Amino acid sequence: MAAADLPEVVRLQTAFLQGSVVTELGPRFLSRFHEVALSHPASCAFAAHADRTLVGFALGSLDVHAFNDYVKPRVLLAMAMALLSPARMRLAASLVRMAFESEPEPQIPAELLLLVVHPQARRGGVGRGLLSALEDVFAQHRHTRYRVAVRSQLTAARAFYEALRFEPEQDRIVLGLPMTYLTKPLDGQV
Repeated sequence: MAAADLPEVVRLQTAFLQGSVVTELGPRFLSRFHEVALSHPASCAFAAHADRTLVGFALGSLDVHAFNDYVKPRVLLAMAMALLSPARMRLAASLVRMAFESEPEPQIPAELLLLVVHPQARRGGVGRGLLSALEDVFAQHRHTRYRVAVRSQLTAARAFYEALRFEPEQDRIVLGLPMTYLTKPLDGQV
Protein backbone atom coordinates (compact mmCIF):
# COMPACT_ATOMS: atom_id res chain seq x y z
CA MET A 1 0.00 0.00 0.00
CA ALA A 2 1.28 3.45 -0.87
CA ALA A 3 0.43 6.87 0.51
CA ALA A 4 -1.42 7.56 -2.75
CA ASP A 5 -3.84 4.72 -1.87
CA LEU A 6 -4.90 6.30 1.43
CA PRO A 7 -7.95 8.28 0.21
CA GLU A 8 -9.38 5.11 -1.36
CA VAL A 9 -8.40 3.01 1.68
CA VAL A 10 -10.35 5.42 3.91
CA ARG A 11 -13.37 5.35 1.57
CA LEU A 12 -13.34 1.56 1.44
CA GLN A 13 -12.99 1.19 5.20
CA THR A 14 -15.69 3.78 5.91
CA ALA A 15 -18.12 2.12 3.51
CA PHE A 16 -17.55 -1.53 4.28
CA LEU A 17 -15.88 -2.23 7.66
CA GLN A 18 -18.78 -2.79 9.98
CA GLY A 19 -18.53 -3.12 13.75
CA SER A 20 -15.32 -1.11 14.11
CA VAL A 21 -15.20 1.71 16.65
CA VAL A 22 -12.13 3.05 14.85
CA THR A 23 -14.07 3.26 11.59
CA GLU A 24 -16.89 5.09 13.35
CA LEU A 25 -14.44 7.90 14.17
CA GLY A 26 -14.79 8.98 10.56
CA PRO A 27 -12.71 9.72 7.48
CA ARG A 28 -10.52 12.48 8.96
CA PHE A 29 -9.46 10.25 11.82
CA LEU A 30 -8.92 7.28 9.50
CA SER A 31 -6.73 9.37 7.21
CA ARG A 32 -4.48 10.26 10.14
CA PHE A 33 -4.51 6.70 11.47
CA HIS A 34 -3.45 5.17 8.15
CA GLU A 35 -0.84 7.87 7.56
CA VAL A 36 0.73 7.13 10.96
CA ALA A 37 0.35 3.37 10.54
CA LEU A 38 2.22 3.42 7.23
CA SER A 39 5.09 5.32 8.84
CA HIS A 40 5.74 2.65 11.49
CA PRO A 41 8.61 0.31 10.58
CA ALA A 42 6.76 -2.79 11.82
CA SER A 43 3.75 -2.12 9.57
CA CYS A 44 2.95 -4.37 6.63
CA ALA A 45 0.34 -2.86 4.33
CA PHE A 46 -0.96 -4.23 1.05
CA ALA A 47 -3.50 -2.96 -1.46
CA ALA A 48 -5.38 -4.90 -4.12
CA HIS A 49 -6.45 -3.16 -7.30
CA ALA A 50 -8.69 -4.20 -10.19
CA ASP A 51 -8.84 -1.95 -13.23
CA ARG A 52 -6.98 0.77 -11.32
CA THR A 53 -9.59 0.73 -8.56
CA LEU A 54 -8.74 -0.22 -4.98
CA VAL A 55 -10.81 -3.29 -4.13
CA GLY A 56 -9.15 -4.31 -0.87
CA PHE A 57 -6.40 -3.71 1.61
CA ALA A 58 -4.70 -5.38 4.54
CA LEU A 59 -2.78 -3.80 7.39
CA GLY A 60 -0.67 -5.92 9.69
CA SER A 61 2.11 -5.47 12.17
CA LEU A 62 5.27 -7.44 12.87
CA ASP A 63 5.18 -6.10 16.46
CA VAL A 64 1.69 -5.05 17.49
CA HIS A 65 2.80 -3.82 20.92
CA ALA A 66 5.36 -1.42 19.42
CA PHE A 67 2.82 -0.45 16.74
CA ASN A 68 0.22 0.48 19.36
CA ASP A 69 2.77 2.41 21.45
CA TYR A 70 3.75 4.37 18.34
CA VAL A 71 0.33 4.99 16.80
CA LYS A 72 -1.85 5.83 19.82
CA PRO A 73 -0.14 9.08 20.87
CA ARG A 74 0.17 10.21 17.25
CA VAL A 75 -3.56 9.89 16.56
CA LEU A 76 -4.79 11.26 19.89
CA LEU A 77 -5.51 14.77 18.59
CA ALA A 78 -7.36 13.40 15.55
CA MET A 79 -9.36 11.14 17.86
CA ALA A 80 -10.28 14.06 20.13
CA MET A 81 -11.36 16.12 17.13
CA ALA A 82 -13.52 13.24 15.87
CA LEU A 83 -15.20 12.95 19.26
CA LEU A 84 -16.27 16.61 19.13
CA SER A 85 -18.99 15.57 16.69
CA PRO A 86 -22.25 15.05 18.62
CA ALA A 87 -22.88 11.87 16.62
CA ARG A 88 -19.59 10.37 17.87
CA MET A 89 -19.61 11.47 21.51
CA ARG A 90 -21.15 8.12 22.45
CA LEU A 91 -17.83 6.52 21.45
CA ALA A 92 -15.89 8.42 24.13
CA ALA A 93 -16.51 5.89 26.92
CA SER A 94 -15.35 3.01 24.74
CA LEU A 95 -12.19 4.86 23.76
CA VAL A 96 -11.37 5.77 27.38
CA ARG A 97 -11.58 2.04 28.19
CA MET A 98 -8.93 1.45 25.53
CA ALA A 99 -6.31 3.18 27.67
CA PHE A 100 -6.82 0.60 30.42
CA GLU A 101 -7.32 -2.57 28.41
CA SER A 102 -4.49 -5.03 28.31
CA GLU A 103 -3.39 -6.82 25.19
CA PRO A 104 -4.40 -10.47 24.84
CA GLU A 105 -2.20 -13.13 26.38
CA PRO A 106 -0.07 -14.84 25.38
CA GLN A 107 1.62 -12.09 23.46
CA ILE A 108 1.84 -12.80 19.76
CA PRO A 109 3.75 -10.00 18.05
CA ALA A 110 2.46 -10.52 14.50
CA GLU A 111 -1.11 -9.38 13.96
CA LEU A 112 -3.53 -8.70 11.14
CA LEU A 113 -5.04 -5.35 12.13
CA LEU A 114 -7.38 -4.66 9.22
CA LEU A 115 -8.62 -6.53 6.19
CA VAL A 116 -11.26 -4.88 4.04
CA VAL A 117 -12.49 -6.09 0.66
CA HIS A 118 -15.16 -4.39 -1.43
CA PRO A 119 -18.29 -6.58 -1.46
CA GLN A 120 -18.23 -6.84 -5.26
CA ALA A 121 -14.70 -8.26 -5.09
CA ARG A 122 -15.41 -10.78 -2.31
CA ARG A 123 -15.22 -14.49 -3.06
CA GLY A 124 -12.75 -13.74 -5.83
CA GLY A 125 -9.53 -14.42 -3.92
CA VAL A 126 -8.74 -10.80 -3.02
CA GLY A 127 -8.81 -11.39 0.75
CA ARG A 128 -6.84 -14.61 0.44
CA GLY A 129 -4.25 -12.86 -1.73
CA LEU A 130 -3.83 -10.01 0.74
CA LEU A 131 -3.43 -12.48 3.61
CA SER A 132 -0.92 -14.50 1.60
CA ALA A 133 1.22 -11.39 1.04
CA LEU A 134 1.04 -10.55 4.73
CA GLU A 135 1.90 -14.11 5.74
CA ASP A 136 4.95 -14.05 3.47
CA VAL A 137 6.27 -11.01 5.33
CA PHE A 138 5.50 -12.58 8.71
CA ALA A 139 7.34 -15.76 7.69
CA GLN A 140 10.34 -13.75 6.42
CA HIS A 141 10.58 -12.25 9.90
CA ARG A 142 10.39 -15.74 11.45
CA HIS A 143 6.98 -15.39 13.05
CA THR A 144 5.41 -18.79 13.61
CA ARG A 145 1.83 -17.60 14.09
CA TYR A 146 -0.25 -14.48 14.01
CA ARG A 147 -3.47 -13.18 15.46
CA VAL A 148 -6.56 -11.35 14.23
CA ALA A 149 -9.38 -9.83 16.29
CA VAL A 150 -12.93 -9.96 14.95
CA ARG A 151 -16.06 -8.48 16.45
CA SER A 152 -17.90 -11.54 17.77
CA GLN A 153 -21.15 -10.70 15.96
CA LEU A 154 -19.46 -10.65 12.54
CA THR A 155 -20.14 -14.29 11.71
CA ALA A 156 -19.22 -13.99 8.02
CA ALA A 157 -15.80 -12.58 8.92
CA ARG A 158 -15.22 -15.36 11.45
CA ALA A 159 -16.24 -17.98 8.90
CA PHE A 160 -13.79 -16.48 6.38
CA TYR A 161 -10.89 -16.71 8.83
CA GLU A 162 -11.82 -20.17 10.08
CA ALA A 163 -11.96 -21.42 6.46
CA LEU A 164 -8.34 -20.22 6.17
CA ARG A 165 -7.20 -22.32 9.18
CA PHE A 166 -7.52 -19.65 11.85
CA GLU A 167 -8.45 -21.14 15.20
CA PRO A 168 -10.52 -19.38 17.86
CA GLU A 169 -8.20 -18.50 20.71
CA GLN A 170 -10.14 -16.35 23.19
CA ASP A 171 -13.07 -14.02 23.64
CA ARG A 172 -12.64 -10.66 25.36
CA ILE A 173 -14.46 -7.40 25.81
CA VAL A 174 -12.64 -4.71 23.81
CA LEU A 175 -13.86 -1.12 23.72
CA GLY A 176 -16.94 -2.35 25.55
CA LEU A 177 -17.92 -4.89 22.89
CA PRO A 178 -17.31 -8.65 22.50
CA MET A 179 -14.27 -9.53 20.41
CA THR A 180 -13.06 -12.94 19.28
CA TYR A 181 -9.34 -13.48 18.81
CA LEU A 182 -8.21 -16.08 16.32
CA THR A 183 -4.70 -17.30 15.57
CA LYS A 184 -3.13 -19.03 12.62
CA PRO A 185 0.12 -20.94 12.39
CA LEU A 186 2.18 -20.00 9.37
CA ASP A 187 2.85 -22.72 6.79
CA GLY A 188 5.27 -25.31 8.04
CA GLN A 189 4.90 -24.02 11.59
CA VAL A 190 2.96 -25.41 14.54
